[in-house]
Amino acid sequence: MPQSSPTLPRPLTGIVPPLLTPLADRDQIDAAGLQRLIEHVLAGGVSGLFLLGTTGEAVSLSPAARRELVRLAIGYVDGRVPVLVGVTDNSVAETIAMAQHAAQAGAAAVVATTPFFIPLEQHELASYIRAVVAECPLPLFLYNMPRLTKTWFETDTVAELMEIESIVGLKDSSGDLRYLATVCKLARRRADWSVLVGPEDLLVEAVGLGAHGCVGGGGNVWPRLLVDLYRAAAAGDEPLTRALQARHAALCEVFSSGGYAAGAIRGIKCAAELVGLCSGRMAEPLAPCTAAQREQVERVLNDAGLLSPRPIAAAD
Repeated sequence: MPQSSPTLPRPLTGIVPPLLTPLADRDQIDAAGLQRLIEHVLAGGVSGLFLLGTTGEAVSLSPAARRELVRLAIGYVDGRVPVLVGVTDNSVAETIAMAQHAAQAGAAAVVATTPFFIPLEQHELASYIRAVVAECPLPLFLYNMPRLTKTWFETDTVAELMEIESIVGLKDSSGDLRYLATVCKLARRRADWSVLVGPEDLLVEAVGLGAHGCVGGGGNVWPRLLVDLYRAAAAGDEPLTRALQARHAALCEVFSSGGYAAGAIRGIKCAAELVGLCSGRMAEPLAPCTAAQREQVERVLNDAGLLSPRPIAAAD
């Protein structure tokens, strides 16, 4: 029998890290690294896990590897927190198949961004989401990532899709606070609807606008700091929030390991390697940190007092 995630809280609040995908070789999941990573993240007090997002390098993994990751991760979590699974694909049929696999594996919800090769018009995007929802037994989160997908979930489309009961929230990684504010205002229409911000450097501002939490990649390595920062901001504790923000801002230098979105992924994956959680191997064709980038990440972690005394071997 597959393991099962606990019932999804509505709204989902707090820190829900987008889990890294530890790899042992090309397209091969590192099961031991995955288990270490999950135990570390859960010990930080997070509210859930998000598999196969941007940080999880989903689009660079084969369908078989994605399914294996879902099966293993849900088993390791063993019902301790809800597990959300990214299901986006340019094919509606593959998106639905992945969503159904996630349900069978015991996920609590699925997450769908916009298909990312041919930009969709908004009516096509709404039809795509409706097709997935019609054949998926799980709640669904929308994922707005226009920098990479070239298409926004425009606010009128969000309002339209909010009328579907099984669509329960939105993750916004646009970095546009005006857009986020509008979505947070829309969320007031449903008490069970959750707005989660992607860029963790916007966590405090997002909470001030009414966001319910954050899906930040740093939660793989410094989950407790993000949890504490979210709780301080949500409680309105300004002195503690400022102090935690300063610590967090220094750590965010990890995300500048090269250009493009891959720089943030390779930086946090390198950090996970340096603290002894999993290999920094990237899903090809993405490349791991260079020696210079690794030195930069090591310096940031050392300054923050996060380095493990026994970091695992560097990725090839």
